[in-house]
Amino acid sequence: MVKTKLQELRTTRGLSQEEIADLLGMTQSNYSRKEKGITRISPQEWEHIAKKLEVELEDIYQPDESRIIYKNNRGNSFSNFNSGTININIPEFVLEYIEVLKEKNERLKEELTILKNRLNKEQQ
Repeated sequence: MVKTKLQELRTTRGLSQEEIADLLGMTQSNYSRKEKGITRISPQEWEHIAKKLEVELEDIYQPDESRIIYKNNRGNSFSNFNSGTININIPEFVLEYIEVLKEKNERLKEELTILKNRLNKEQQ
């Protein structure tokens, strides 16, 4: 679910996704996933965003809809012989843990890029 209140406030203030991501201390791609509703925004993140944007939480907050997964990470549908796709409801604590791992993975990717660049410079 696209976070339309957050998106509208950002555009009204003339901020790009990159600018707001910098303000919040995250990558543009991470912010984009949150604004698009792909990545869940935790209650603490909502409070942080409201504080940084100097608005009331209620002005931007939009709850997540319950999430249902239809496909695995390779794009293959989970199916059985009778009804086609199986809908899987994932508990909220699992989704929260996945988000934590995704953020850690993003940081590790950034660190790896930095280290690779250093190594390349040293080898030249």
